[in-house]
Parts: sequence; structure tokens; C-alpha cells
Amino acid sequence: MRFPLFPFLALATLSAADPTPKAENIKVFLCSDSTAASYNPRKTNIQGFGHYLGPFFTSTFVNRARGGRSTRSFINEGLWAELLGLASPGDYVIIEMGHNDNGTPGTGGDVGKDRAVLPGVGEETVTVKNAKGEDEVVRTFGSYLGQMIKDSRAVGAVPVLSGMVPRMEWTNGTTLQKTWPFTEDSRKVSESQNVVFLDHTAYSVARFQGLGYTEASKMFPSDQTHTNAVGAELNAESFVTSILCAQGPGAAQFKETLSEKGKATGYDC
Repeated sequence: MRFPLFPFLALATLSAADPTPKAENIKVFLCSDSTAASYNPRKTNIQGFGHYLGPFFTSTFVNRARGGRSTRSFINEGLWAELLGLASPGDYVIIEMGHNDNGTPGTGGDVGKDRAVLPGVGEETVTVKNAKGEDEVVRTFGSYLGQMIKDSRAVGAVPVLSGMVPRMEWTNGTTLQKTWPFTEDSRKVSESQNVVFLDHTAYSVARFQGLGYTEASKMFPSDQTHTNAVGAELNAESFVTSILCAQGPGAAQFKETLSEKGKATGYDC
């Protein structure tokens, strides 16, 4: 796959002679959507899990999640460039996307929103008219993730991919849906690009499944996607579990960004 690279990022390099930053000097960025974004509790009853992640890290945690964004729109609106502009060599950039990437680009519900991408991890493209009336070449979810990985590495940061938190979609009110295409695509890209993968989906599903349909549904006050504060805290804990249970190259080093609270989080891999 070929992934475009912001021109200004190509100038950024990380010298092999640079010492490895200490965990407390590292920043951990989160690129995500409304399921992770922070909200003012005086204005809404929904909250994203990123709102509660700070104390779980000894490193500085920076929540750049923004509601309603997909990989495509996060990049196209300049939010991605803003995040990278704050990153330094040795920082981590966690990318958890998927909730807004579904749909058909340029048609139906995507008109005026410009966020739907093509499914999968291939090199397929489609040209659509975006909200500005311009021709836009839309790529696959995996291609946008690949671009984000390449861009992160260009500024010396370490990309990490994470599976999306689940929606409250149950079968017969007893079994919560366990797999989501965007999570599996993230996993595939992480394997092909040698990136740490956090199976946030699996550990969040396990927690909600353990509570059962009735109790879990109470944490979703407005729809099947957005949690209240209690649900957000649960998703924050399951996110930390996904870090503690991560395997493969780079996983152990990433775990060192966790605080004592993070490392003490109860978990079952």
C-alpha cells in the first residue's frame, strides 16, 4: 500500500543517537471520536472514556478525540496535523476509530459529512463530490490508518492501533456483538505495519457482557453508542486492560507509560 505523507512531516527525523525518553517525559495522544471525547457534564449526560484516562498514565495523556470524526474527516479537517504538531520524538499516538467510518462515501448519510470510507485494508478508491463541491479520492479504512502510522513515525512518534468500543447491539438480549469489521481491519493493519494493537473491543465487550443487557444498557442514556460517565469509566478501565494484555514488539515498552494506578488495574487477559 502507498500512503500519502504530509510534506512538512517528511522533514522530521529521529536520530538513532537520541536517548529513549523517560516515561514521565513522554506524551500519550489519543486520536478518536465521540466515544472517547471529553464532554462538559453540565451540558450533556454522555461522556467519552478518554475523559478518565489521565490518571492511568504516568506519562502526560492528551485527549484529542473529537465527536463525529472518522479517519478521513479527522485528517481532512486538519485535526490530525494539529495532533502531530504537538507530538515529539518518543511520544505515543493511539488511534481508535471506526464508529463514523461506515457508510457509502458521497451518498446517503455521508452527503455533507464527508466521513465515510471504503471498507477493508486494500488499495481501492472512489472519487466523490465532497461538501465543498470538490472531487475527493476516498480510500479504504486501512489506507487511512496506514497514512496515520506513516505520519506518526515521520515525526518520531510511536503509533498504536486500538479496536473501537462496542455498540449496544445484543442478540436476543443475551449476547453482545463481539466482533466489528473496523476492529478487525485495525488488527490487520497493525500486523502488516508492525504496530502494537490494543483489543479494546474484546475487553469492553467482556465487561458489558458480564453486567448483562439490563445493567449495561443503563450506561447508554441516549443511543446504542454513547456512554454516560459510569460507562465511560468502564471503557477507560477496559482500555487500560487492553494495554496490560497487549503482546508483541513494543507492547512491554508501551506499558511503562502507565502509572501505578494503571498497572494495578484488575484485569484478566
